[in-house]
Amino acid sequence: MDTSVPAGSYLAAVRDLNGLQTNYQIIQQIKASGGRMNQHSIPEFCAFLEKIGHSVKDLDKLNVIHVAGTKGKGSTCAFTQSILTQLSEQRRAEGKQPLKIGLFTSPHLIQVRERIQINGQPISQLDFAKYFYETFDALRSPHPPLRKVSVDSPSMPMYFRFLTLMAYHTFLREQVDVAIMEVGVGGEYDSTNVVQQPVVCGIASLGIDHQNSLGSTIEEIAWHKAGIIKPKVPVVSVEQVPEALKVIEERARENDAELQVVKPVDDVELGIQGVHQRANAALATELCRTWAQCTHNVAASESYIARGLQLASWPGRSQSFPSPRVPSLTWHVDGAHTVESIRACAKWFSSTSSPCVLLFNAAHNRDARMLLETLHTHASCTFIGAVFCPNVSTQRADSNNFTVQKDDELVAQWESARVWQELTGNP
Repeated sequence: MDTSVPAGSYLAAVRDLNGLQTNYQIIQQIKASGGRMNQHSIPEFCAFLEKIGHSVKDLDKLNVIHVAGTKGKGSTCAFTQSILTQLSEQRRAEGKQPLKIGLFTSPHLIQVRERIQINGQPISQLDFAKYFYETFDALRSPHPPLRKVSVDSPSMPMYFRFLTLMAYHTFLREQVDVAIMEVGVGGEYDSTNVVQQPVVCGIASLGIDHQNSLGSTIEEIAWHKAGIIKPKVPVVSVEQVPEALKVIEERARENDAELQVVKPVDDVELGIQGVHQRANAALATELCRTWAQCTHNVAASESYIARGLQLASWPGRSQSFPSPRVPSLTWHVDGAHTVESIRACAKWFSSTSSPCVLLFNAAHNRDARMLLETLHTHASCTFIGAVFCPNVSTQRADSNNFTVQKDDELVAQWESARVWQELTGNP
């Protein structure tokens, strides 16, 4: 135990959070179990919720907007939060009650508290520590005993599931008017999917990703993503490839849920760059419009939608900014990690005419060669150099990445460098 970290502090909470099981470990266990762990995940999460004093029914108070997808779900949530913020301001100006808006998203860029936001701001370090230990201590207490779903059920949720649990607890304690919940992986068995009566569900663009846990075909992946659809709850989707849309339509029909497929917005200024963001903006627009109608939180006009789209921001996604140290240097940052998102990123990034240096990182479970080949094919800018870095941070405790294997010899980075040299012909 690190005695230099005050008990109950934010740093102590981050330390204890980092000590929980990680996504990488869970994925390996799911693979070894042949998928049986997935089938227990929601019942186990219900038991965790009960253990900390909440029922599944309590989550209905949060008026949840639930968003799944392979790429774009985070940006969709950012647009949604921004639109609802402008709706809240417009309601305030009309003399109506403003909204308290919760957002749960992942991953974080710098501090883990970024994952749980209220009214567009990460919860404070003080509140993070408070709600963390309310959740953590309740789970560790012998009373009431944890209801075990199976003999193999864990006594403590792993990292992401714990943060989902903590987010639901925080939003209930803070009495938010709406909780925007971004799915972690998949949908059907994701811990966010414990909510049974969301107000509206959204499905962003689907593609091939997380094959080990979701399946290797677009149909299998679509089945998991569409698992967030609930009986008689409206669902909105962006345009999908026919195979994926067919599965979404089938799951919507099974749940008697009205499905709306939206086309990308046009002639609207967006705060998040990239042509591909127009589909995410359209999805967010319809999610907010549906939510406002279903919860009777409408305003006198829908002018708040355009303002919300224009003012939206999402750090690390299609983001450009000047270097604080070298003003003549511009950073173009994006978290693309699938072939489809790399292709969209390359199209956005190619808008620059200056010589470029590539700074690239791919986790061990990513096909770096395929990502680099896609980037090289679709990026029209001139790369004069490339740097390949690992998933390592020594600056902050909550930037420690335990979701990938430790690789002191930088094997993956050397292999990426070799692939890039092969593609570009540069030494």
